[in-house]
Amino acid sequence: MQNKFFRTISTLAVIIVVLSIVGWVQVPQVAQAVPPAQEDPVGLSVEVTGPSSVAVGDTFTVDVVANNIPDPGIYGYQFVLNWDNTVFSPVGVTTNPDFPILAVTALGDTSYEIAASREGDVPDLTGPLTLVTLEIQANAVTDPESSLLYLNGVKLGRRGGVDVPVDSVVDLEVVVVEDGGGGPGDGDIAGNVQVEARAADNQAGHTVSAAGTVEGPFEVLTESNGDFVICDAPADTYTVTADRAGFLAASCVDVVHAADALTSLAGVTLLAGDVVDDEDKVINITDAVAIGLVFGSTTPGEVADLNADGVVDVLDLVLMGVNFGQTSAGNPWVCQLPTEL
Repeated sequence: MQNKFFRTISTLAVIIVVLSIVGWVQVPQVAQAVPPAQEDPVGLSVEVTGPSSVAVGDTFTVDVVANNIPDPGIYGYQFVLNWDNTVFSPVGVTTNPDFPILAVTALGDTSYEIAASREGDVPDLTGPLTLVTLEIQANAVTDPESSLLYLNGVKLGRRGGVDVPVDSVVDLEVVVVEDGGGGPGDGDIAGNVQVEARAADNQAGHTVSAAGTVEGPFEVLTESNGDFVICDAPADTYTVTADRAGFLAASCVDVVHAADALTSLAGVTLLAGDVVDDEDKVINITDAVAIGLVFGSTTPGEVADLNADGVVDVLDLVLMGVNFGQTSAGNPWVCQLPTEL
């Protein structure tokens, strides 16, 4: 009897399996756990954009751009943009006015650091957003290699202090080639600026500006030997000013420039010791105190390190002391008249 029972059960099981295959009997299915759908990556990137190739002496623009910002957007950002100061020099920076609170904005010889936020009860912003625009001058040839403008410390945030993850950071490689022009030519204003106590090949990054009665101001930075060229300047009468932090500015007035001529200026050497950037343009006790406050400092780029030997010491104090009482008005830039080619 028992064997007959098991044979019957086995036969029924086989019949149910066969019928289920042909669709006559619906066999309940066990529900399977389905993994949650994976979200596509946001793809938010912060990118340095600009030309891939420039000529030595050129001033060019780079932007730091946030792309593919997801809803609801960002309310603030921070980053540091870095470069090789033997190749590039900063000319200026423009920030996005939609982020008016600038807790940090520091433009140095080798980097630009910024931390910025929106203000008040305003919405987050989605992208693409140009966060900052920098003007950079190319001072040395790298061809065939390139030189990198690269980001670090990148962080984005939205309202409520919420971190917005960045998926990728894209740097910019720039090749600097020879200008091919054989030096300054028609329509250019050219000259040389040196600062005291620095080697002849360590004269990069001095600021030269030309302000006309109608045109300008135009601004460039000197090359490593102190040479500068203001290219394609419109015809006008200019005041040309040379300056560098820590040194006494000098101006050359009534420079008559024709657009079809090369205007060559006599060189100038800036006096060391104007450490405090104020309106008086005089080397005085304020500058001496400023040197004393950072005496012994080895901070890179320290303004009071007048001779650029890496430390603020008695040599810098001596440089300031020798020029004590000197003024920009008392030391004008005596430059020659334009020479037409």
